Amino acid sequence: MFVTRLRPLVQSKSADRPLMVLIQPPQHGRPPRGPIHLHLPIGALLFRIFDPTVHGATALSFRTNGPHSRFDHHRGQGPLFDDPRDDPERVVYYAAFTLSGCIVEVFGDRGSIVFGERHVAKPQVTRDLDLLDLRGTGAMRVGSVAALAKTADRRLTQAWARHFYEHAAVFGTIDGIVYANAHNDEAAIVLFERAAQALFCPSQNVLRLDDPDLRTIVEEIAQNNNLPVI
Repeated sequence: MFVTRLRPLVQSKSADRPLMVLIQPPQHGRPPRGPIHLHLPIGALLFRIFDPTVHGATALSFRTNGPHSRFDHHRGQGPLFDDPRDDPERVVYYAAFTLSGCIVEVFGDRGSIVFGERHVAKPQVTRDLDLLDLRGTGAMRVGSVAALAKTADRRLTQAWARHFYEHAAVFGTIDGIVYANAHNDEAAIVLFERAAQALFCPSQNVLRLDDPDLRTIVEEIAQNNNLPVI
């Protein structure tokens, strides 16, 4: 009886329009309850792709200009207002736990892998890092939803990043955020300036992305994620 009564209601909702997840801004989000943290220990390895010809980027350089990307916590107006700015007190560093996680984040929107002058770095964590975890139930535990890591509304995601960063009494003095990337759900990381002195990367841990030693693994990643190599 109960299922029979509910079925028409569910079907009519689906027939009227596709259901979409509502992502509220921080000021209208649910109260957080037990935020989940990921603790990266000393010695943990990360992967980062960077282009040294763009703003002098290096294996360890944090970006001062923003906000541009998903969880930038800079205090500029963001891409929708076309007013990112240098904010030396708030800088970011995007990385992943795997090379494939880096590649899909860098090239996913483009739809193909273009080497250019890009390099791959494999930095090492030199102290314990505290990351706010938005994967799985983590996003709901902070008062939002998992779609926060998928939406194209950068102004909204950046507002949440500032909210997490500025409310240490609620979320802790976090070093950054870990989330499931929007392309293939692998873990992606953004580190804040609090972690700027917590990474080490010897020169032997930096290779050009088109280095022959990486060719096989890059082609495998490309095939697995439907990203042709140009």
